[in-house]
Amino acid sequence: SQLQLLFSVMKHEPEVGIRANVAIALGDLFFRHPNVLEPWTSHMYAQLRDGEPRVRKNVLMVLTHLILNDMVKVKGQVAELAHLLHEVLSW
Repeated sequence: SQLQLLFSVMKHEPEVGIRANVAIALGDLFFRHPNVLEPWTSHMYAQLRDGEPRVRKNVLMVLTHLILNDMVKVKGQVAELAHLLHEVLSW
């Protein structure tokens, strides 16, 4: 019932550590309740464009885990995922 609050915190929180940790927590929720969180998938993908590399990396790792376990389907975000993965590998 508080999903909107969690996604708002992940989007608007000024503290990088909190945004990065919320991404991990949302990944756990996606894994446990995929049908409830499915409508929020686009919001999770939107965080791949966060200004902080740490947040982008956490979101990428969470999404990768969810995709490999067939919890989230990749639709039109393949190019964005590939670009971010290339960016992470060059760190």
